[in-house]
Amino acid sequence: MKTSEFIVRRILLLIPVMVGVTVFTFMIAQIIPSNPAAILCGERCGLVDPVTGKTMLELQIERLGLDKPVTEQFVIYLENLLAGDWGESTSYNRPTSDVVRDAAPVTLEMTLFALLIAYPIGITLGILSAVKQDQTFDQISRFLAIAFVSLPIFWLAMMLQLYIGTGSDVGGICDPIFGTDGGCLPIYGRHDAALTYPDRTSALCDTVISGIACYPSWYPSGGSGFHLVDSWFVTDEALDSIHPDYASNSLLFKDTLSHLILPSLTLGIASAGSLLRYMRASLLEVMNEDYVRTARAKGLSESRVIIVHACRNALIPILTILGFSIGGAIGGAVLTESIFAFYGMGNVAVDAIINLDYSVLMGVTLITAVIFLLSNLIVDILYGVVDPRVRLE
Repeated sequence: MKTSEFIVRRILLLIPVMVGVTVFTFMIAQIIPSNPAAILCGERCGLVDPVTGKTMLELQIERLGLDKPVTEQFVIYLENLLAGDWGESTSYNRPTSDVVRDAAPVTLEMTLFALLIAYPIGITLGILSAVKQDQTFDQISRFLAIAFVSLPIFWLAMMLQLYIGTGSDVGGICDPIFGTDGGCLPIYGRHDAALTYPDRTSALCDTVISGIACYPSWYPSGGSGFHLVDSWFVTDEALDSIHPDYASNSLLFKDTLSHLILPSLTLGIASAGSLLRYMRASLLEVMNEDYVRTARAKGLSESRVIIVHACRNALIPILTILGFSIGGAIGGAVLTESIFAFYGMGNVAVDAIINLDYSVLMGVTLITAVIFLLSNLIVDILYGVVDPRVRLE
C-alpha cells in the first residue's frame, strides 16, 4: 500500500472516532446536573418577556433547543459543529470557536517546544546510559530519570520560578553565576507585560481603530497565534507602536522565547525522564540482536554499530511514545499554564469547569482529541521511515 493511500485510509478511520468523541462529550454535558439556560440568563431568569409572556429562562431553553428530545439536540449540535458554530461561551461572552482558536496555539506552542527539549535530552542520555551500562554515568542517569518522572509538575514549576525566574526574593542562582539582577528568565505571561503584542485580541491589529497593518497582506491579519512564528512577521509600522524596547523582529522573538523557556522546561523535564528510561531499555535489547553482533564481527567501529545499526531500530518504541507524549504534555499544561499565567487550553478548560461553560469545555475536548489522533497518525507514518521492514497496511 502506498503512503498516500495509507494516510487517506487513516484519516477516514478518524471520522467514526471523532463521532464517538463528539457523542461522549455531548452526553457528559447532558448528565451534568446543571442548566446552561439558567447560567446564561442569570438573575434575569424570572423576568417575563412582555411580547411572548414567557420567562427569560423559558426563552433561553427554546433558543438553545433544550426543550427538544436528546437525539434531536445532538443532531442540531453536530450540524452546528460541522458548520463552525460551536455555540456561545457563557463565561467569555464570545463564540466558543474564537475562545478555543485563541487558546489552542498557546498550548501547542508550549507543548511542541517542551518536546524539542525533552527528546534530544532524553534520547541522548538514554543512548549514553545504555553504552555505559552499570557505570557511574549510567547510575546517575537512571537516578535523574526516576527523579524527573517522580517530581510533581507544580513543584518543579515553582522551583524553576524561585531559582531561575525573575522577580525572585532570593535572587536565584542566575545572579551569582551570570551577573544578572533579579533572575534570568521571566516567570509570568506569554510576553512582557509592558508589551502590546500584535495578535487577534489586541486593538493594535484592528485597522479600523489603529489604521496599522500588524502583518503582511498574505499573513493572517491578527497573527497565527503562535507567537514565536508571529514575531518574525510583525511589520515595521506595528513594531514602532508596540514598545520602544522592541524595535526589531529579533528583539520581539527573543522576548517571546524567553517567556516560553520555563513552562516548556517544566513539561520537558518530566518527559525527558521517561524517554531516557525507554531509550536505554530499548537500546540494550537491540544490542543483543544477531545483526549487531554481525556488524561488530565485520570490524565496524563501535560508534557506527550503535548509531547506524542499533539506534535506528531502538528508536521504533520511542516513536510510539511520541503520540502519547503530546497528549501527556497537553494534560500537564493545565497546571503549567496556571502557574506561569499562560492562557491556553488548560487554563480555559479550568475556567470552563468552574463556570460550568459546557460549550467551551466540549470545544477543548474535541480539539485535544483531534491533536492526539493526528499525532498518532504522524507516528504511524514515521514507522515506515525509521524501519523499512514496517509495512503500511
